[in-house]
Amino acid sequence: MNNATKDKKSIVTPRESKLNQFLSQINRSFAISKKNVKIYYNKGPVAIQGIAFPIILFFAFTIGRQIEPPHVVSGLVSLIIFLTSTSIAPIVFPWETRDKTLEKLITCPISIKTIVLGDIWGSFFFGVLFSIFPLIIGIVLLSLWNALNIGIMIVAIIVAAFAFSCFSSILSVPPSDTPSYTMILTIIVKFPLIFLSGIFGSIESAPYSVLSPVTYFTDIINFGFTGSSAFGPLGILLDFAVLLTFGFGFLGLSLYFHGKVLQRRFTA
Repeated sequence: MNNATKDKKSIVTPRESKLNQFLSQINRSFAISKKNVKIYYNKGPVAIQGIAFPIILFFAFTIGRQIEPPHVVSGLVSLIIFLTSTSIAPIVFPWETRDKTLEKLITCPISIKTIVLGDIWGSFFFGVLFSIFPLIIGIVLLSLWNALNIGIMIVAIIVAAFAFSCFSSILSVPPSDTPSYTMILTIIVKFPLIFLSGIFGSIESAPYSVLSPVTYFTDIINFGFTGSSAFGPLGILLDFAVLLTFGFGFLGLSLYFHGKVLQRRFTA
C-alpha cells in the first residue's frame, strides 16, 4: 500500500508538466531581465532617453505656460513612465546580435518567447521604479492622502509600464545588429505618441489625443489628483481597458514577430 501510494504521488500529469514548464520559463525570463537591467540601464541611449530626456522635454514645454499643478505632475509622471518603459527593450536584441551573445542565449534551454519576456520585464521594472518617485513628490506637494486614489494611480503605473514595455519590444523586431538604427526607429514612433497625448495640456483640448495610449494613463493620474476623468464617469474603466488591450495586443504581436525573424538575425 505504501509503495502504491508513493507511486501515485510521483505521477506527473501532462497538465502539471506543462504548468511546471511554464513556471520554469517565467523564472528564466526574470533571470534574463535581471541581466538586462544590470547591463543596459547605464548605457548611453537608455540613460539619455529614459532618465535625462523626459525631464528636459517636460520642462521645455511647461516653463512659462499656465498649467494646473495636478496636470504638471501627471504630465511629468506620464513622460517618465513612457520613455523609461520603452528605453531598454528596443536595444537589447540589436546589441546582443552585434555582440554575438544572442547566439549563446538561444542555445540555453529557453524559448524565444522567454527571451522576449525577459526584455519586457527589464523595461517594466525600469519604468515602475523611475515613475514612482515623481508620483510621490506630487502626492506630497499636492497634499493628496486619499488611499483609494493613490491605490488607483499605483495600479495604473503597473499596468501602463507593462503596456508600454510590450509596445517597445515590438520596436526591436527588425533584425538589425545596429542599436543606433533601432533608436532612430523608436524616436520616429514614440515622439508622435507623446505630442498627440494630453501631457502638455488638458486632454479635452487635444482632439487627437485619443490616438495615443499615453493619454489614457495621463487621464488616470489626473483622476487621482482631481477626482474627474476627461472621458466621463466611466472614464477610468475605459482608461484601464485601453491600456490592457494595448499591452496584451502588442505582447502577442511581439512574441509572434520575434519568432518569425529570429533566423534572419544570424543570416543578415
